[in-house]
Amino acid sequence: MKRLVLFFFLASFLNNLNAQDLKSIGLLTPDKNRGLAFMKALDVRASTREWSGQKLILQDLSDLLWAANGVNRPADGKRTASSAMNAQDIDIYAFMEEGIYLYDAQKHLLNPLVSGDYRSLPGLTEAPVTLVLITDISKFRAGTDSLKIGWANIDAGIVSQNISLFCAATGLKTRPKASFPGADKIKELLKLKPSQYILLNHPVGYAKN
Repeated sequence: MKRLVLFFFLASFLNNLNAQDLKSIGLLTPDKNRGLAFMKALDVRASTREWSGQKLILQDLSDLLWAANGVNRPADGKRTASSAMNAQDIDIYAFMEEGIYLYDAQKHLLNPLVSGDYRSLPGLTEAPVTLVLITDISKFRAGTDSLKIGWANIDAGIVSQNISLFCAATGLKTRPKASFPGADKIKELLKLKPSQYILLNHPVGYAKN
């Protein structure tokens, strides 16, 4: 048991060092004129369990993240996804082949956190990108923890719907997943605070065939 703990500690230490080798990914200006009409996107929206192994091109990744929870009113920093009390409590972590990144909505870029491919963790998939939605309930200005967690689940659902509708409108494939058998491992990798809760994840990729 002690050997396993030591191994995990060393692996985490090395991964943190390797994360310094990863570069921030500057995202492209979102293309706000692409995609199907809203009603047609609703008509074709569907969950899928299969994806192509092809990596997302930078424009698709950029537009996906902006649609999910990007800044659409720069003057006051408000987002494409509403949140209770405008707490903006939902953070998006992108699990990709190169490593794990955190989406910075204000700067519209991905900041590297952990080097390495963790898409095989229980609850995740082999999709080129998996977006993991994590709340920080300390961002709510008032309320009990129970109320905050309830609001956070609603906020995550709004971000999830943005992801689903963007994918439907642009031909990408996704589905929301709430099962996290590997949650403890993710918490350790990301060094989450006690106020942070893993809520949903969205594997995203191109159609398999």
